[in-house]
Amino acid sequence: MSRASKITLGCSIAFALTSVVGVHYIQELERDTLHQGPIKDAERLAKRKKRLENEQEHQLQLELQKKYKELQPLSGDVQISGNDDKDAE
Repeated sequence: MSRASKITLGCSIAFALTSVVGVHYIQELERDTLHQGPIKDAERLAKRKKRLENEQEHQLQLELQKKYKELQPLSGDVQISGNDDKDAE
């Protein structure tokens, strides 16, 4: 075998091995990326559920605040009902 044919054979083998290893590496990356999809979906759904719960809690707090303001207005004036003189005797 001539020197040129040995170099050509060596380069062909090196190219084939590099191609095979590269394809396997790319497949592994794609598999990991596809595996992350359901994990990210679950995280996104959990965040959405938490946000909806927070919004519901906020609405409940606003309703309670409105209800309590109707019962006891916060005008800054303090009104005391009752007779404290009876307690002092």
